[in-house]
Amino acid sequence: MVAHVIPGNADKRFADPLYSRIAELIYREAGIVLGPEKVSMMNARLNKRIVTNGCADLAEYVRRLDGGELPSEHDFLVSALTTNFTHFFREGHHFDFLRQVVFQEPFVTVRSAQIWSAGCSSGQEPYSAAITAQQAGCRATITATDIDQTILAQASAATYRESELSGVSPELVNLGFARTPAGYQVTRKIREMVTFQHLNLHAAWPFDTKFDVIFCRNVIIYFDAAAQMRLWEKFCRQLRPGGWLFIGHSESIPDHLRDRLRPVRHTIYQYIPA
Repeated sequence: MVAHVIPGNADKRFADPLYSRIAELIYREAGIVLGPEKVSMMNARLNKRIVTNGCADLAEYVRRLDGGELPSEHDFLVSALTTNFTHFFREGHHFDFLRQVVFQEPFVTVRSAQIWSAGCSSGQEPYSAAITAQQAGCRATITATDIDQTILAQASAATYRESELSGVSPELVNLGFARTPAGYQVTRKIREMVTFQHLNLHAAWPFDTKFDVIFCRNVIIYFDAAAQMRLWEKFCRQLRPGGWLFIGHSESIPDHLRDRLRPVRHTIYQYIPA
């Protein structure tokens, strides 16, 4: 059988052309690179889509995708193969910086801090930012986006199991959540700071404002080098002068951009226009 190359990464090859075709679709739709080391994960998640669509096996599923018989399936496929791992106040020093630095800036007294949570997953990141604003006595307008429509619906529901709040201090639980029969729901005051919307980072960005803070953490690592470079540049254009970009601990800013994205703390960069 002929090995197939994943787009954007010529060093990784699939032995099975069906998995190669799925990888091609995910790369085209979302810019995410899936390699052969992800086959077990892909297989487990694809099985659910195969059953849901009444297909006999992966071969039929791919054939029907390619034949246009499953016109709404691409979004569900992206959702199934997107990694959604997060928790409240993940990378706690980012929220300390929000409270101690960003929310102490003079502009916060005259307008809402404009924050974008890119790749917001099930909502813990933007709600953590909103709770931090509440804790600091500040206003924040938080735009939370993700490519996964299913996970966005979950985030909008704003209800979490008790286990999902493990590690959150009692003070912050009392500040941001109300106990309900279904678990813990983010309070209305916190929810009102956050707006969720569907967005593919590799499509056009619809924003007519520049942000004071952009969270994009543990997202860029899933893209190839060319896609990463385009996103770093676009983030620069989407930040106001002096704004901050928060990234994941496994990510780093390219050297040639460090005159514009200057490190101020670990995985926190400030945008200084050239």
